[in-house]
Amino acid sequence: MLIFKEIQLLPEIFLGISIIYLIIHGTFISVNTKYLLIQNSVLYLSVLIVSMFCFLLLNNAVECSDFQIFNNGIIVDFLSFSSKIWIAIMSIFCFLMIQRYVTIQKINYFEYSILILFALLGIFFICSANDLITAYLSIELQSLSFYVMAAMKKDSAFSVDAGLKYFILGAFSSSLFLFGSSILYGISGTVNFEDLKNLFDSISTKESSMTTSTNSTFFQSILLEGSLIQFAFVFIFVSLLFKLAVAPFHLWSLDVYEESPTSSTFFFAVVPKLAIFVLLIRIFYSTLLEHVVKWRYYIVVLAILTVIVGSFGGVEQKRLKSLLAYSSISHMGYTLIAFSTGTFEGMQTVFCYLFLYMIAGLCIWSIFLVLQLKYKYSKKQNKDLADLNSLSKANKVLALFFSTVLLSIAGMPPMIGFLVKIGIFLASIEASMYFVAIVSILCSVISTFYYIRIIKIMYFESSLTGKLYHPIKSNISIVIVCLFYFLLFLFINPTLVYLISHKIVILLSMTIV
Repeated sequence: MLIFKEIQLLPEIFLGISIIYLIIHGTFISVNTKYLLIQNSVLYLSVLIVSMFCFLLLNNAVECSDFQIFNNGIIVDFLSFSSKIWIAIMSIFCFLMIQRYVTIQKINYFEYSILILFALLGIFFICSANDLITAYLSIELQSLSFYVMAAMKKDSAFSVDAGLKYFILGAFSSSLFLFGSSILYGISGTVNFEDLKNLFDSISTKESSMTTSTNSTFFQSILLEGSLIQFAFVFIFVSLLFKLAVAPFHLWSLDVYEESPTSSTFFFAVVPKLAIFVLLIRIFYSTLLEHVVKWRYYIVVLAILTVIVGSFGGVEQKRLKSLLAYSSISHMGYTLIAFSTGTFEGMQTVFCYLFLYMIAGLCIWSIFLVLQLKYKYSKKQNKDLADLNSLSKANKVLALFFSTVLLSIAGMPPMIGFLVKIGIFLASIEASMYFVAIVSILCSVISTFYYIRIIKIMYFESSLTGKLYHPIKSNISIVIVCLFYFLLFLFINPTLVYLISHKIVILLSMTIV
């Protein structure tokens, strides 16, 4: 039985060993002068590795089983299984889309793909983390890879500046996580989520059993212990909000998204959000569910602030990357609103929204990557909104795809984004959060403005001369078309996403109870 449990970690073991072999492969080829361009081969091998990782995950066929291995530090359940599958599929599309960009920008370092694989390994371990030490090490593995990816263009001062900012603020957030974990361990003697849940339940039982007339030091020590544990969890929660770029901890994301290589920004914006939310669910629903009244209001306040900042901040932006950064901030706010409800419908909406956000973000950033203007002396990626001027005349199909996906994430009725946003508003109303629902609806209307402004520039902006774009390769166009039609299919038949999220929440509630 013990061997069977440890086999459940076989996909991560395979990924780690494959990374080592890929490093050896890249090292030997890079010293050979016959093979100067090695990035493409390493990219395609990375796609193969992640595909095999998906195959091994599916081969495990984890359903309702709940395995805890390595001294209960890693948990293998349907929540981790489904989130890993989804992240791996999105990562395959990311690899396929950045291939042309890294060639144009001359990022001919085989280490770039390996850093993405290291980040993926950390993300997969975040999804399976069952104690704070495993979560911290996984976050650091992901973050260290992201720091180097942000500064990968060594000849660009902007890229180096983005990597340095990301490193300083990321290290600060990691130190908050470690500080909170150390306080928690000093008080309780454990960092395991299940042990902490039992400890909280015992403290709550003792508090309820003590009468108000009791003035014993034992009662005071219980209250002090409960307060210190909540104080430690505040540091952990704030550090995770840094990783999600939630207001007021979002300022780093604007500079990092804008100044990093677009392929790195592509990965930052799409892939890691789901894993952080899985960790938040394990902490606040598996560990602190009995104390939902104590922490939900803080999350509600931060969620409202995040939605307001993301909606109003993007109105004045003239650069597409900064606008998409504010869009990402507002979407994290909507997800936190559903997360803070504490209801079954709210948790189901969290996963639906994250799944659809990743697909739509993947489609938007893919279109952003393929739109390269024909500058004579520059190979810069288009960043200003004015560079999208008259895109409908240059490429009607791509302009239609871009407009439709923007309307989807804005929450317009003909697309799947409308359904999931309605789900968030209904979940907040069912949880009696009427003020939150009203503010989020108004902010959703405001944020629609800057999405419609992009469409207006593409279709109705007048210019003296048209824009010329580089042609798009057939394999890349096939990927974009598949993503777009998948979004259309989800609007016609959204049952797939709702069934997956429903099953995740049902099995999660069974393990919590």
